[in-house]
Amino acid sequence: MDKTTDLVRPDPDGGTSSPKTEQKNGIRKVIAASTVGTSIEYYDYFIFGTAAATVFPQLFFPQFSPLAGTLAAFATFGAGFFARPLGAAIAGHFGDRIGRKSMLVMTLLVMGVATFAIGLLPGYDTIGIWAPILLVVLRLIQGFGVGGELPGAQLMCVEHAPANRRGFFGSWPQSASPIGLALATGAFVVIGNIVDEEQFMAWGWRIPFLFSGVLVLVGIFVRLSTHESPVFKEAQKLGQKSALPIGEYFSKNRVQALRGIGMYLGVTVIYYIVTTFMMSYTTGQLEMNRSDVLNVVLLAQPVFFVCCLVGGALSDRIPRHRVYALSSLGVGVVAFPSFALIDLGTPVMLFLGVVLLGGFLFLYCGVQGALFAEMFDVRIRYTGMSLSIALATLIGGAFTPALGTLLVEWFGGRSYGVSLLVIAIALIAAASAHSSRKAQAFSK
Repeated sequence: MDKTTDLVRPDPDGGTSSPKTEQKNGIRKVIAASTVGTSIEYYDYFIFGTAAATVFPQLFFPQFSPLAGTLAAFATFGAGFFARPLGAAIAGHFGDRIGRKSMLVMTLLVMGVATFAIGLLPGYDTIGIWAPILLVVLRLIQGFGVGGELPGAQLMCVEHAPANRRGFFGSWPQSASPIGLALATGAFVVIGNIVDEEQFMAWGWRIPFLFSGVLVLVGIFVRLSTHESPVFKEAQKLGQKSALPIGEYFSKNRVQALRGIGMYLGVTVIYYIVTTFMMSYTTGQLEMNRSDVLNVVLLAQPVFFVCCLVGGALSDRIPRHRVYALSSLGVGVVAFPSFALIDLGTPVMLFLGVVLLGGFLFLYCGVQGALFAEMFDVRIRYTGMSLSIALATLIGGAFTPALGTLLVEWFGGRSYGVSLLVIAIALIAAASAHSSRKAQAFSK
């Protein structure tokens, strides 16, 4: 065969494209598909958190006091975390055995169906006790779907990336978190500005949930257009397949598992303090206007998006464990100053406090994808990442909003207890990251 033919391929438009150009375009498509899909899945997950902080106490728990109703709504929010490990185990198992791509389509579909159904759910005044029961069931289905979403998207990006860009490419799915939260918050802001309070509580809150049906169809279409991970395909070709990935995770990778859980505690606990808890704390304890708080949360997301990508890029130049550990310590350092600003109760101070705390958080969020991928062998990589993240979110994230609410109550309405919680978790994450400095090298 002619070498020229081997190096360049005809372009549909009459030009030529080199394999290197095709590879670059393929990587961009994978990044786009992973980021778009994960943004939609985060949107689905976050509209529940926003509604739990602002709407669900009155609609599904009207017989409770305001504090008890908020705690009950947050308990419903936390229920989804109990299904995450099961979703992570199943998505991880089949993601390691049959491929990453198919699992990403499955997780998005499951999440979308559950979210759409929540938008159709009658309230307590209509069907009584069945309303909160069905809400919990649908939240469990959401948790099952999201269990294998983020790690699968991160693996698609990291395993397609060149060795010197894994950190940056792996940060894109995590950057979908601010995108998803911005979409979720923006949806509530738009609806809140169009309808009055009575209409919003009656039917307006349902629109963001129903709109997810359209977004999910777009996400599935985009994901079906991507190629399978080349690292996974190579491992399959060489016969590198684990019969039971979850068994190897618990029997041969206990140290990596503990490191991953410890590091991700620093993501999940701090994240839900900055988002879901913050929404309840500012509108309840600080009596700030809901629209003002939603606008602040919305404005903070572009900052978080940039911080996430910066963190990933930095980890391609500086050892990943060091970026992760130092950023985690940064969260601990700014905990009290951030809440001091937030407690002033004005939109500007709230923005500064949230950006200060969340900025450090998203620096190490950007590192997490590549760092976790490098900790596990390709044979169990999807399972290892999924279970580490799911177990950390179960341990730390499930009831963080409720715990934060109780800490404020125990400290006489002050945020001191929440700041101490942030510092403790930041230290755990930093120590876990430091211990991962000898993490297993990624397959070349």
